[in-house]
Amino acid sequence: MIDFFKYSAAGNDFVIINESSLGSFELTKENIVRLCDRRFGIGADGILLHSSPESREAHAKMTIFNSDGSTAEMCGNGIRCFALYLVQDCGFSVNPLRIETGNGLLEARYEKAGKTYRISASLGKAHITDETKKINFRGCDFLRTGVSTGNPHLVYITENTTGIDVEELWKLRELGYETNVELVQNIDLAGNCAKVDVYERGAGRTLACGTGGAAVVNTLLKIGKIKENQTFTVKYPGGDIDYTINGDGETIISGIPLKIFTGKMEG
Repeated sequence: MIDFFKYSAAGNDFVIINESSLGSFELTKENIVRLCDRRFGIGADGILLHSSPESREAHAKMTIFNSDGSTAEMCGNGIRCFALYLVQDCGFSVNPLRIETGNGLLEARYEKAGKTYRISASLGKAHITDETKKINFRGCDFLRTGVSTGNPHLVYITENTTGIDVEELWKLRELGYETNVELVQNIDLAGNCAKVDVYERGAGRTLACGTGGAAVVNTLLKIGKIKENQTFTVKYPGGDIDYTINGDGETIISGIPLKIFTGKMEG
């Protein structure tokens, strides 16, 4: 039997498995799809595999598998869930935690929040991969920017509430390859927040995307809507996530992930 842990952050949910518990069971594409299936499996947006780090500076390694069996370089909500798992289920007490990811070595800090913890994690520096352009789609004007936050994103900003679904924008594949796509509407600069919907490569429509929010705030910084060291809240269908871009250009994600349940599965 294989032990697993189910965690969620703003509705973005993950199954966490320690590599040492897998035995002869392999995380093949077929097995990953089955485990993430919400009717015939445990149900999740992805799987986080906990293993020993290769770097001496890291405390743990996190490998991310999307629900379609593909791998992802980075996941902002995933690293927050993973950090809480290390503290609650593995007894880690070092703070900050240094976690080895496909986007390099990243830090996660935790502070007590009632009976659980608020997790703040560095997502590193974002990079603009495609300059901001004005586009029109189905009669609606957008500012569209390509951003890498460890994985690729296209951020679409509109000042109007539209009837356009984020999946329609994802299907455009404007860069010629699959990216995650964020649709940003209802920007409230006085309230430091905006409504965002997301469609992720490898997972489809999700309730939130940690790195997607990082792409959004970096886009807003680039076009002069927000400033460094300003906390900005991204309001996803699954809940709110706070972001800050510090003076070094690193994006910090913050929020309270939840432990949903633990269980055992047959290998």
